[in-house]
Amino acid sequence: MLFHTFVPNMKDPILNAGVIAGLVSVILKMVYFLGFYPNDDFDMYVRFAYLLAFLLALFLGLRAWKGDHLDSKLVDDVKAGMKVASLYALILAPFTYIYYKWINPEYFQDRMEQAIAAAQESTPDQVEQVRETVSFIFDAFTHATITLFGLLFIGFLYTLVIVAIFRTKPEMVKN
Repeated sequence: MLFHTFVPNMKDPILNAGVIAGLVSVILKMVYFLGFYPNDDFDMYVRFAYLLAFLLALFLGLRAWKGDHLDSKLVDDVKAGMKVASLYALILAPFTYIYYKWINPEYFQDRMEQAIAAAQESTPDQVEQVRETVSFIFDAFTHATITLFGLLFIGFLYTLVIVAIFRTKPEMVKN
């Protein structure tokens, strides 16, 4: 009985959409890291793939939920979308921390060295201030926290847009 309290019902399309999209994003990032040489040019495409997985999860999860709840209130629709967004964010934020802390720690180290090298022509006080700032910004914990709150924020905005579309075009959710 206690087990069912903490484990979500995986037959729920909203939960499936968030979890599947999160796992697809994690697998994609690891395939990119292990199969290709990560570089700045191709990192952009991985970020776009994250966004695509996120938007597909929101769209498909909300569409499935709205198909079962055609007469739901706006607040209930937004809650359903935020379930998808929060699951995705709760999978990606810890993965981001693990990735930049243990899997690819050189990424932030290289970024810090580039920023410090660019500041070398400044005064020693400014170089030290740049060193302190970049050590905070290029930290796995900081990046994971920004990822978590950023995904929740854009998830809320995209949920509002998708819910507005489904409320104005209900024929999109009918099976």
